Amino acid sequence: MTDSTRLPGYDAVIPARVRYDQELSGTAKLLYGEIRALASRDGYCWATNAYFCHLYMVSESTIQRNIAALTERGHIWSEVIRDEETNAVLERRLWVDRARFFDRDPDAPPGKNAGTPPRKNDTTPPRKNDGENITSMNSTSIEDPPVVPPKGGRRKGKGPRKEPDWKPDRFKGFWDYYPRGENKQKAMDAWDKLQPDDELIDRIAKALKVLKRTRDWQEGVGIPHASTFLNQARWEDADRLTAQGEAVPEAPAEPYTGGMDEAQRRALLYGGD
Repeated sequence: MTDSTRLPGYDAVIPARVRYDQELSGTAKLLYGEIRALASRDGYCWATNAYFCHLYMVSESTIQRNIAALTERGHIWSEVIRDEETNAVLERRLWVDRARFFDRDPDAPPGKNAGTPPRKNDTTPPRKNDGENITSMNSTSIEDPPVVPPKGGRRKGKGPRKEPDWKPDRFKGFWDYYPRGENKQKAMDAWDKLQPDDELIDRIAKALKVLKRTRDWQEGVGIPHASTFLNQARWEDADRLTAQGEAVPEAPAEPYTGGMDEAQRRALLYGGD
């Protein structure tokens, strides 16, 4: 840490669901506390990777890897704001409040969260909260119910689960239809955490029909793990692709031609006498 960098004076809160997540490294858990403290005002922070690197004296790849892990586990949500004309990145927002993330205004201008940005050259703490202990976290809409710490790790001695607690029959339909089947246990964890109602499940099913018809998914490119799909609300990708005209329309069913000879079949399919 250089002499020109002052350590932030605010407190960081790391809820039990993050502290006891055995899929996360200690660095990721610490990073979550920093992100959450910076997001106390608007539900998101827009500190850069360079800021976190300088604060914790680690490489940018370490920060990127741990942010990806927090996103994969559904503890934060990442959003990139781009210039409409040049497509240049204006800012990245790391959300910790799920309700605010899904209710956010997509047209909100960048830089709204004035309490988050680092100072010049990304080497100093955020402007607003220097020297302050943040106590407003309890008044935000982030809900972290008490969790009993696990004894000896998750489900020790019980083996893997066969089905989720939440709507197992609907999950089975989702799992059987999803085109990528890695790590069913993580997918069940994400399903139980999301607890989708029937309306959302139907929306997910319709989105999967659209996504499975895209060229990338048909070629096996860019298909997220099922847990990532659920944690990051990737069903919304279908709406975006449809709006951009990139979704492939569903092919009409070929008419029934059983019992016809070749001439009759061709006449039905292609017209003519």
